[in-house]
Amino acid sequence: MTQPSTEPLNDIFISYAHVDNESLTEGQKGWISQFHRTLEIRLRQLLGENPRIWRDMKLSGTDIFDEKIVNAFGNTRLMISIVSPRYVNSEWCNRELNEFCDKAENSGGIRVGEKARIIKVVKTPVEGDAGGGSAHNIFNSLLGFEFFDVDPETGRVREYNEEFGHEAKRNYLERVYDLAHEITGILKEMGGGQAAHTPAVNDAGRVVYLADVTSDLKGERDRIRRELLERGHTVLPDRPLPLEADEARELISDFLGKSHLAIHLIGNRYGIVPEGGDLSLVELQSTLSAKKGEQDGLHRLIWMATDNDPDSDRHATFIQALQNSSEGMATTELLVGQIEEVKNQAIKRLVVEEKSTEAEPETLALGQTEEDGEKRIYLICDQQDEEAVESLEDYLYDQGYEVKIPQFDGDEDAFVQAHQDNLKFCDGVLIFFGEASGQWVEMKLMDLLKAPGYGRTKPLTAKAVYVGPPDNRRKSRFRTRTADVILGGESINPDMLRPFLDKVGQAKGGTA
Repeated sequence: MTQPSTEPLNDIFISYAHVDNESLTEGQKGWISQFHRTLEIRLRQLLGENPRIWRDMKLSGTDIFDEKIVNAFGNTRLMISIVSPRYVNSEWCNRELNEFCDKAENSGGIRVGEKARIIKVVKTPVEGDAGGGSAHNIFNSLLGFEFFDVDPETGRVREYNEEFGHEAKRNYLERVYDLAHEITGILKEMGGGQAAHTPAVNDAGRVVYLADVTSDLKGERDRIRRELLERGHTVLPDRPLPLEADEARELISDFLGKSHLAIHLIGNRYGIVPEGGDLSLVELQSTLSAKKGEQDGLHRLIWMATDNDPDSDRHATFIQALQNSSEGMATTELLVGQIEEVKNQAIKRLVVEEKSTEAEPETLALGQTEEDGEKRIYLICDQQDEEAVESLEDYLYDQGYEVKIPQFDGDEDAFVQAHQDNLKFCDGVLIFFGEASGQWVEMKLMDLLKAPGYGRTKPLTAKAVYVGPPDNRRKSRFRTRTADVILGGESINPDMLRPFLDKVGQAKGGTA
């Protein structure tokens, strides 16, 4: 029987500045002590065994460095650095960091797969890169867990602390849970103990590119990331994006090439523009994922708030381009409104992705390819134009097309389901602009962009707005880049419809 090692392998060392463990309230545990306890409990729940977490309990801020700490680093898997202004300026904390890096390089390397063995926990933000010894050089390449937020109105930093009320406690616990999931994955990948027998992600896990966001959306991004990780998916980027344009472009493209789905959250801010570039990181990520969608069919979810208030003309132009550009939109779903819908659609999309191979025969049977000769046109109209659209419906039917129109009877759920099914399986969409408002037309154009989210698996290339009677100045000036515009009249002009019908035929794999 193998004897247990006399020097058991430690899982985690917590490196911190002692001033950060001083409680503001007499008799209360310090921040570091509370963090240690909470993390230990959460890791025990996730790992199914007691994690071995240690930290320097003895030193005060003025004591000399203890070589016994360095000697123990060779038997330690991970280091958590609690970053604060005092930490980055402390000679002893910098030494701990560098000594652990050296030991890690000699015991399997500083990285485990794509993950670093040093985890940055930011308790208090540190201004700039001045000072801080070598800590900044190491931390700049690490993905951090921020235990604070910044008030957008005042710029005031609010640290997450269980003592500071319900919301601060909730934010604190959520971030500890995020950190615990990250650590669990690394420990399982490194092996050892019971954890070695559990895979880091489940067999159904996919890779999701959850784009970096501006500070106003960090909390929402963290919640989506947490949900995806808990479902066994891998979330990229797993490290900070470079602040040099070419390096950022290369890393983003590499991550997108590994991903099954890209998610972008667009807020009110344009964001940081990397050095040497002309696009912010937010726009650069969107641009590169759109190209990946065009080239390789990468599915994208893009969310924007209904009350977007862009902070600059550049950001307003970017948002307008997202709404009107055709690049990458065949595999993109635009979501507007509740951000919770992003998580729901992502989960739905990832399940569809897993089952796509099995679902293919069903899709073919429902008319998605040229094997069934029917050419389907979805003729969308408002209820008040139901009679006005009949002549156009009859003309298309007489030309040999299977024409679908909205069903206005029945309940709302059935109406919505039929609408989504028609967008999913048609070969072309024709929106009739009659008595309805311009806003109604814009809503229907937005639905075309959402079609991939309804399960459509091929690009919707045949799409047009048919501007019918009655005439008015507003309608005569109607323009959009999302679809072709056909200026109809009192009678149907086949020549005006011909380009649209040609595209329907091409979508079906033949001619009109």
